[in-house]
Amino acid sequence: MVSAIERGIMDFIGAARPSIADPFLPNKIKEGRHEDIRECIGCNICVVGDTRFVPIRCTQNPTMGEEWRRGWHPEIIAPKKSDDKILIVGAGPAGLEAARALGQRGYHVTLTDARREAGGRVILEAALPNLIEWRRVADWRLTQIKKIENVSFYPSSPMTARDVLEADAPHVIIATGATWRRDGVGRGNARPLPLDRNIFTPDDLMGNKLPSGKVLIYDDDHYYMGSVLAELLATNGCEVMLVTPRPTISAWTEYTLEQGHIYKRLHSLNVTMLPYHALLSFAKKSAEVSHVLTSTESTLPCDAVVLVTDRIPNDALYHELKPALAEGKLKSLRIIGDAEAPNIIAQAVFSGHLAAREFDEIINPDETPFKVERVKIG
Repeated sequence: MVSAIERGIMDFIGAARPSIADPFLPNKIKEGRHEDIRECIGCNICVVGDTRFVPIRCTQNPTMGEEWRRGWHPEIIAPKKSDDKILIVGAGPAGLEAARALGQRGYHVTLTDARREAGGRVILEAALPNLIEWRRVADWRLTQIKKIENVSFYPSSPMTARDVLEADAPHVIIATGATWRRDGVGRGNARPLPLDRNIFTPDDLMGNKLPSGKVLIYDDDHYYMGSVLAELLATNGCEVMLVTPRPTISAWTEYTLEQGHIYKRLHSLNVTMLPYHALLSFAKKSAEVSHVLTSTESTLPCDAVVLVTDRIPNDALYHELKPALAEGKLKSLRIIGDAEAPNIIAQAVFSGHLAAREFDEIINPDETPFKVERVKIG
């Protein structure tokens, strides 16, 4: 934007989504603070507020929509109320945001992660086709954390309950993410499906463990993951079928205005799309599916199945530490992000920010935590 104006190509630039991600974008450009800009990642979660008639949200800016409701300022946060130390386990989107915001408040924060690189699911998903901008969620927070002397980050540090207690931090926040299921349980299936051994999940593919040959992707998630995995496999030489029980492919992306672009890309890659079909089983290189309206069953030859269904919270560490909280060994214990409830990245960031805002605050569980606008009629 700056380059276009300086070269005389444009006189004025209006930035809608970039100003949602960072309302102080023009000031930061003017002040030369380019590294402090929360760049829009183009996920269009903000647009969902209009298409679904719900409060606006932003993946990068968790205060968006809460300025009046909760009194949250995008840049200003209340200072610390104690000198207590905080340990955050997990440096995904929720853990990074909690560490950044708590550090901004002035608390001494220790952030750990089992992986060598921070970012959790954001870094893994950013490596998938057309999602590279999503790295900005982690990159901006890491840039800010490096500026905060009272926040220490320790990568390659898997934590056990014993490790947590030996860290001598009275307050612990668990942000250990979630894992994709490989049993078929999801929105359409309450019980595990009969499945052969050649089953893959998004975690496998993001870990560079790819199937080959003819691959059926069963998408019971209905957002972006099924389609980007189809692109990944198609560009790696697989013959891909994308099957979903919904009437359309990647149905929820209709609300983010991405669905048309997804269809075009999948058509260009010769991905076979089969909506209105539910997976029944997979064995001996063939999958049994059923039409959700007619119940007509059919057999689809395939060498492997990729399940994009539900996710299981990685909350074991939280439950292991709950007795320590009851025994008084910890002052507080909180679980956030996907470890609490698997959701979209925007919600993980919001969860981390909420934890930072509520820390050391008196919360009345019987009161609505935000203002509700009530309109008098008549």
